[in-house]
Amino acid sequence: MAMDWSITLPDGLAQPGRYAVRSDYALAAKVSAALKDDVDADVRPIPELSGLGVRDGVPPLDLLLGLGRLTSALPGLHRVGAGGMPGLTALRTASRWAVIRYLWAFADSRPDLRLSRLTNEVRFHQRTLLSESFGIALAADLIERHVLSGATRVVDADAVSYDPVLAVDMAELRSHKPDYFWYRVTDDRLSDVVVVEVKGTTSGISRCVQQMARGVEQVLVPAHIHGVNMRRIVVGTELQNGMLKAFAVEVAEPEEALRRQAYEVVRGREFRRPQVADDLVAVRFREEVTEESAAEDSRYLDQVRLHAFAGVPVTDASMFTGSPLVRNLLASREVVVADDITFRCQTSRLEFDDRLLTVRTGVADEFLSSTDAYRSEGSAERRLAYRQRRAVGDQRPVRGVSQETGTSVPVATAGDGCMVAVSFEER
Repeated sequence: MAMDWSITLPDGLAQPGRYAVRSDYALAAKVSAALKDDVDADVRPIPELSGLGVRDGVPPLDLLLGLGRLTSALPGLHRVGAGGMPGLTALRTASRWAVIRYLWAFADSRPDLRLSRLTNEVRFHQRTLLSESFGIALAADLIERHVLSGATRVVDADAVSYDPVLAVDMAELRSHKPDYFWYRVTDDRLSDVVVVEVKGTTSGISRCVQQMARGVEQVLVPAHIHGVNMRRIVVGTELQNGMLKAFAVEVAEPEEALRRQAYEVVRGREFRRPQVADDLVAVRFREEVTEESAAEDSRYLDQVRLHAFAGVPVTDASMFTGSPLVRNLLASREVVVADDITFRCQTSRLEFDDRLLTVRTGVADEFLSSTDAYRSEGSAERRLAYRQRRAVGDQRPVRGVSQETGTSVPVATAGDGCMVAVSFEER
């Protein structure tokens, strides 16, 4: 029986739609040709996406949730920024902003996930913002629904410090480093890593291919992690006439010489090219990262991201030794129960005509911790069980209930335990 969300949810956000997906040998050949002679990379279609054609059953609320989650996947959350404001304060606002910012963007018509007429009218002044934001949302959807089927974590590439050698090189790449690292954990060990670069354009397929070629060079740079299956993927998004279309290719695991070649090409695009001795670069590119160090960092950064999304600040000390402040903040967060799971949420209310638009972003209680308990055996299995509970083929929002107000709200969830609820409430 279909559920009626019209009373509580802005029109169309929960109604599933579809967007086009392309990953084939013809696309891979175009991207490879756009590399010219800069990098001799083996560009391929992604097996999990090559026969897809259309990604169906996707509510806009799910895409907004993905965008919000990845917005909080950054480091340095406890550092003080402008006006003495801790970085986390701005960042957790940004996570909700990523949801709120595009509530208006989707058209009500289906089956295609079309953007609204208003979105198309402002795209010339906001083309970069629009294309990048929806590129991130589609990349999260494709990677987590089709490429990595297990218990996943995701961090922004700016946060990756598992390799003291690579961290220096990544810093030198500045804006030309890849965007995200997705991790899969099996039996509480790091088993898979996917390096992802996201590109977006409103200027057509030719421009998208050129951008993806740049992305291929970027994903080649990160070091290999010993004993871990590592994949390198570029996702491009084209936004034309209100229609979303995703393009995706994969790059074969590179040899040391190719990684170094890509590094030099990408680093050379900086206006001021850093000078690094050839022998030092050679040493850096011969080294591999250990699975243990990568796993430790991914666990820590995963918890930082989840706490940020729930609106709880953390520091190195509070993460590893526990903090009364963190525990008290978790206890004070609004509780929403959906699918028999308890979520700790941060809530924002905005005036909207004669009603209040309420946006809740939160994380399943069992995945939040103010101690190192999140590293206990079985944590990956618990997350996998949660993901399987929300089947890949049925990601429509479900009913949740706020324990604070008794309000019934539509809740969209992700496999990492994050959720978002958007509703109208009377004043």
